[in-house]
Amino acid sequence: MRRIGRRPVLYFISFLFLISFIAAAGAAYANGTVSALVETQWLADNLKKADVRILHIGTDEQKFNAQHIPGSVFLSVGELMGAMGDGSAVPDKAKFEAAMSRLGIENNNQVVIVGASQPPFPVTAFWLMKYHGHARVSLLNGGVAKWASENRQMTGEAASIKTSKYTSNPDSSVFADAKYVLSNLKNAKVAVVDVRASDEYSGANSLGMNKRTGHVPGVINFDFSSTNMNNDGTFKSAKELQSIYESKGVTKDKEVITYCQGGVRASNTYFVLKHILGYPKVKNYVGSWGEWGNRLDPAAYPVEK
Repeated sequence: MRRIGRRPVLYFISFLFLISFIAAAGAAYANGTVSALVETQWLADNLKKADVRILHIGTDEQKFNAQHIPGSVFLSVGELMGAMGDGSAVPDKAKFEAAMSRLGIENNNQVVIVGASQPPFPVTAFWLMKYHGHARVSLLNGGVAKWASENRQMTGEAASIKTSKYTSNPDSSVFADAKYVLSNLKNAKVAVVDVRASDEYSGANSLGMNKRTGHVPGVINFDFSSTNMNNDGTFKSAKELQSIYESKGVTKDKEVITYCQGGVRASNTYFVLKHILGYPKVKNYVGSWGEWGNRLDPAAYPVEK
């Protein structure tokens, strides 16, 4: 019997592996398991997929209309924050459903969230979509700034929108209120993370809006920007992020609650812990310091400096 050389066998095995990899990648997309953080090349490769929707979060709609990633639809920061609320109640279901329906986003779409820059509002939109139970949502790493810097296609042509009937399915596991935070301050299995700048945490900076300054007693401070982000607006590597958080005891075996001034910057750290590092239990205290330092009973909700 003729023997087959080792090299052809190795080539054949490599070929089978490649075919399997390509099939698996396609299946991953079809099954809705696209990564929570996608790169510009992924978006370029999937830009024309029928079920992909690009949601641009911004403050200047006129500028968006002039230049945006093809197929993008615009959601203003004001409308986003109106649906988010101030934390005194859960996010507004009706407002969120109305916004998604108007923009033609359906429950089973793969939504890719972009913004002129990465932090903080595009990530806030990601958290809000997760709160409302949207399974297939991703964030573009580096945002529109990175996309444009790579000379990728931009357009002034408006996307064709067919309104939808979006239905919210709230997931309360990612939301925390003040009572929940207070009840867990001495719980060794819970880590509360203040993601504000160090001068806000210390109480030196009131932002001109806070009656009380300082931080929630016993919490850990990680400035979201310097901790999570590279200078170009992309996220740091999972390895680097894991090392930073674990160095201060914010580990995967604990439930983590993030807060800032109003749940916006806290969404960024929620994203890092939950969707980059894979922590199983992460909540955003949306009321944050805007509630704790201003609207709550000082005797019941203490402050530390």
